[in-house]
Amino acid sequence: MCFSHSFEFRWRMACCFALILTALLLRPMAQVEEGKKAFFLPKNPVAAAYVLNRLSNQELIEAPRSEFVYVALLQRKGLEKKFRFEALEGLAKLRQTDILTELLTGLNELDKKGEESSPVIRELAAVLLQFKSDELTAKRTGLENLATSSHWPLSRQIGYAALMNADGSTERVWRVAEVSEERLADVLQAAPMIRDARLRRELYPQIEPLLARADWPKARQAAMAAIAAVTEREGETFIKLAPFVQSASDGTAAIAALQRIPKKSWPKEHAQPLVDQLLAHLQDVPPSQRADTDFINAIQFATDLATLLPIERTRAVNKIIRGLGIRVVVIRTIYEQMLYDKQRIVAEAGQPIEIVFENDDAMPHNLVIVTGGSVEEIGLAAEKMPPDADAQGRLYVPDSPKVLQATKMLASGERAKLSFTAPSDPGEYGYVCTFPGHWRRMTGTLAVVNDVEAYLASHAEPAPPQFTEWKVGDLAPDLEKAGQSRNLEKGKQLFASLACQQCHKLGPAGYSFGPELTDAVARFKGDRAAVFQEIIDPSKIIGDRYRNFSFELKNGDTVSGMIVKEDAESVTIHGGPTDALIQLLPKSSITQRQPQELSLMPAGLLSLISKDEILDLLAFIEAGGKTDPAHKH
Repeated sequence: MCFSHSFEFRWRMACCFALILTALLLRPMAQVEEGKKAFFLPKNPVAAAYVLNRLSNQELIEAPRSEFVYVALLQRKGLEKKFRFEALEGLAKLRQTDILTELLTGLNELDKKGEESSPVIRELAAVLLQFKSDELTAKRTGLENLATSSHWPLSRQIGYAALMNADGSTERVWRVAEVSEERLADVLQAAPMIRDARLRRELYPQIEPLLARADWPKARQAAMAAIAAVTEREGETFIKLAPFVQSASDGTAAIAALQRIPKKSWPKEHAQPLVDQLLAHLQDVPPSQRADTDFINAIQFATDLATLLPIERTRAVNKIIRGLGIRVVVIRTIYEQMLYDKQRIVAEAGQPIEIVFENDDAMPHNLVIVTGGSVEEIGLAAEKMPPDADAQGRLYVPDSPKVLQATKMLASGERAKLSFTAPSDPGEYGYVCTFPGHWRRMTGTLAVVNDVEAYLASHAEPAPPQFTEWKVGDLAPDLEKAGQSRNLEKGKQLFASLACQQCHKLGPAGYSFGPELTDAVARFKGDRAAVFQEIIDPSKIIGDRYRNFSFELKNGDTVSGMIVKEDAESVTIHGGPTDALIQLLPKSSITQRQPQELSLMPAGLLSLISKDEILDLLAFIEAGGKTDPAHKH
């Protein structure tokens, strides 16, 4: 062996040995002494990241907190949102900055890691876009850097959406972007992320002409996605996008955009020609390409369009579609609403079906199919499970014969398929997200029938959910007379269906986890607007008794809950709306406690109900949980 080869061999062996030795020395080490856990990290950020990357999600969650651990919690895929908030708060405290600064820093770091970080970037985008206009304006330089200097389009789009939220207008951003097709495409892709529907509508006159810009194909396709996100003009938009379905270059983008428009806004007179065009195209696709995403989306769109046709034509279309392969259904999530975009899907008894689940939300979700009437049972069982994956790598999927099918927990931007044979017994089955707490809102029905076309012809399509971001000003004129002639029985039903009674005591009903509501209006001296404000913005004022705390323990665990009792020796916390989640912590076991800034109560609780329903609910609360119309309140 020549000298150069011998030296190279020894050098490689030495490097391998050094890497192995480093991994062994720097890994988390459990001390022999029972009840204590030591965790050693190098001071070098690269070496620390190497050690932390070797940990599972659960091991990372259990790691003693430090700056490097907080960074890992902020950037790791598949973690609950509460750990993102904890990481942001911890980094802000250690670095003496603020949460928004650390959020922008984290987004920039994730952008450098590449496309693999996109699920976490989407999660953090939801956090960023919740900040108020004045808070975002104070960080305008950082937002402009995110929008213009990021490597990945998603990061740039988030930056532009935040800038438009900061300005309360789209004009300034549009003026800067319209000189470049690439920048304009980023701004257009940012449009669906804008929370304010008014700002999205403001973009419509700018977006519409771009549909004719054949010389800017990237911007034109982005315009299709953007214009479909504008509310109040959905029917008009459908007509504008329909001609692009048969385009070889723009057909995929047009179908994706059209599917984002609520089905109730699809003009029936356009269904037949569109279906004919789609079928002609689909029948020409080679069998080897029929598992592709574009083909599946086109099949789903044709199937949905066919429901607008006369029953005999619907049957004929579905027969052709079945001849192209098994029945395929695409289910997506609705961004930041904790809902599926379909409340009902239909399958033929005993026949194969494929469900494609796409998570477009910022939060993790799964899709679990269960037997009829067992959604609550499975949801409650999932809430009691630790965050440990089962043998199939699935989180929060109970081991129960009532669970028929289940996907893994999907991060933002991920997709999964469930291919199975529908049950042979017709009936209504359920599908649900079993991430803790989501099952109460995020559900749908799988109708298994003998004749799909006949069922669709005799059952109206479920109405899509209508969201309203209620403000006090929306109800101000009505709140003064909210206690007069209201439907208290309806208010009682809402109190139960919105899961209020799960956490609040009202008269004889409910559970005392959150504040007692029996005398809520009296405590606010009859100010109904103040009570309403508490419901729609629960994190604005959190009483000390109901503030959630995160506790770090000496054994490496982290637990959270509201403090219900404290003495010199221990702290008793309440982790959720059940006595089973009351826990006593010896003070000797606590290394750190951290108050949480967000209320445990969801802010969008009333987004799906009407003004009259809100007034009925408020009247029921003011009546102290009584439904006797003679009761004066």
